[in-house]
Amino acid sequence: MCCAFNQPGPKIKLGKGTQDMPEILVAVDGSKYSEKIVDYACELALKLSFQIALIYVSKFPDLIDEYIGVGGKVPSPKAEPYVRIAEKVTSKLIDRVRKAGIPAEAILESGSPSDKIITVASFRKSDMIAIGLRGLHGIERIRSLGSVSRRVLEGAPCPVVVVTGQPPEKGM
Repeated sequence: MCCAFNQPGPKIKLGKGTQDMPEILVAVDGSKYSEKIVDYACELALKLSFQIALIYVSKFPDLIDEYIGVGGKVPSPKAEPYVRIAEKVTSKLIDRVRKAGIPAEAILESGSPSDKIITVASFRKSDMIAIGLRGLHGIERIRSLGSVSRRVLEGAPCPVVVVTGQPPEKGM
């Protein structure tokens, strides 16, 4: 179900999108909050006739490269659990997107989340990025100034939609 790509683009891709449709690159991290981001992106995609590409970035550098053997590396058993987690997260969310009738694919990367989101959006010429910002207040909002969403906002090659608030409650 996975296929390898050449550098500098995405390394693993699940599913298949449509190249001639505009795209929302949706950053997910496996939290319950990811469901809210995906649901919001689905609403936008349906209204605008966009497809969705989910991106999950593991913070463990080179593990995905090692797992799939990119660049002549021998696949490493230590990387397999991280890739399996990423595949589990994205497959659940991609099912959610497809049930809404939206063409979708998933991209797995490793490294700095903000750098990878920006790089993939540039490489794919994404039309929009959707990313979350948890409902922080007071001093926590100040601490988040160096957050992934902030860095993506500053470096994105396209418009960025920031989904704020709390994760959906269980059972909703």
